[in-house]
Amino acid sequence: MKAEINASQAMRENGKAVILFFVSVIVVQVILAFLASYYFQIRFGDGILYTGIVSGYLFFPWFLVSRVRSVWSCGSTLLDCGRPQADRSLILLTVLLLPAAVLSFFTRAENSLGILMGGILLIIPVTTLITCMGRLQIVENGIWHHATLIKWDEITGYHWTGAANSQLILQSGKGFFKGAGPPLPVPPEQKAAVNELLQKYLPAGN
Repeated sequence: MKAEINASQAMRENGKAVILFFVSVIVVQVILAFLASYYFQIRFGDGILYTGIVSGYLFFPWFLVSRVRSVWSCGSTLLDCGRPQADRSLILLTVLLLPAAVLSFFTRAENSLGILMGGILLIIPVTTLITCMGRLQIVENGIWHHATLIKWDEITGYHWTGAANSQLILQSGKGFFKGAGPPLPVPPEQKAAVNELLQKYLPAGN
């Protein structure tokens, strides 16, 4: 049975993973912008803008394909814990970017860059909305939350925290996002059932 992970250790590992991810994104973006500005003989600022647009349009189909593959891999639903409350900052981001996207389409319709920027500004809230609409479910092949599936063999540990000790934090070895994930709110009345399923389905190991 997987052992429950230490809370402070999980938070440290999660913080390191988040910092490493954002630093990596910034470094890659700067390198691509420099190469684009050198190759196309444009300003470095324009290079950042164009590479950001290209990255956004490449990310969206990857996000959709990844979500569809996760849905197909879930298997039957064992326990539905409902839809977690959406982060208010994400809702605010969606509300602010939707009008900006529409405005970009109409005010700069004669400019292809304006249309591309409008598309990017539209992709962000759409992706955020899809993610926020996801439910927390214990499924046959793992745990589904927001817009992704963490398979049983990718979970290396877990612990409970938060109010009523009913927020589940998973320790995952999945791909780049290794470490402790965000707290997953479990209704207190379903905690015992979730705990039982975790102990049943997590493979033996450390």
